[in-house]
Amino acid sequence: MDWSKAKTILIIVFLVLNIFLGGNLWLKSSAKSDITIVSANEIDEAKKILKQEGIIVKADIPKKVSPQPFLTVSYTKINGEKTALSFFGELEEVEIFNDEDNITYQKGDRQLIIMDKGIISYFDNEDSEIIYSDLNKEKAEKIAYEFIEEHVGFPQNAVHDRTVFYDQSDSYLVEYIQLHNGTYISSSCIDVLVTPGGVKSYYCAWIDPLGYSGKPKKIISSVHALFQIVDVFAKNEDDIIVTDIQPGYYSRQYNAEKWHAVPSWRIKTNEGDTYYINGYTGELEQ
Repeated sequence: MDWSKAKTILIIVFLVLNIFLGGNLWLKSSAKSDITIVSANEIDEAKKILKQEGIIVKADIPKKVSPQPFLTVSYTKINGEKTALSFFGELEEVEIFNDEDNITYQKGDRQLIIMDKGIISYFDNEDSEIIYSDLNKEKAEKIAYEFIEEHVGFPQNAVHDRTVFYDQSDSYLVEYIQLHNGTYISSSCIDVLVTPGGVKSYYCAWIDPLGYSGKPKKIISSVHALFQIVDVFAKNEDDIIVTDIQPGYYSRQYNAEKWHAVPSWRIKTNEGDTYYINGYTGELEQ
């Protein structure tokens, strides 16, 4: 055996192994350093400061968040005629109006508007008898789900977000939001208004996630995001309660085939308002 050659090979193997292990440790360390972490003490201190500013946090505050890339999204393609048939049954007595960026289907006091951007709005303004005299939250949610399933099909990645009761009309607005890989996509939503006389309005703005884009970047902490809403409530006399804070994606609606949704923090309050904080810059988006 050529021991000199074998020795050289072993040295090279060990060098390669060391380089690999060192590089692997560096990557893990680098990735770990990009994970945003806040301690329990930091959260407690933040709650105290926010309370002094009139903001009471009753939500669970996430302690860490991993780096996130952009999410490429696009509008959902809508088949106008097929959708209209699902709402009206047949189109013989339906008036159709073609505008620059939408198509309107009208039959009596019922109206369906389909935007080029994939947004669907339906209104039923016909006088109707009370068919749900015992309407409550659970029944309204069941009716809303069945309405969506019957007319357009219930999206697999849709989840119930909240139900709002309007006491003046004894009606319920049932809201759904889209989840993608366990996180929300704002501006991707479905709203159904259920009244004792039936479903009176339906709104759907559903976005198609196409995939992630770019290198994952460090996200601001949940505590940082909470401090960004202090100025919003500076003039409020009553305390504001934060009921939920979750990481996800925020997207305005653009006149484009596809665009980027940015990582964000979604903050919800007891007043029913929702605020989005840009996960990269910390700026208030809404």
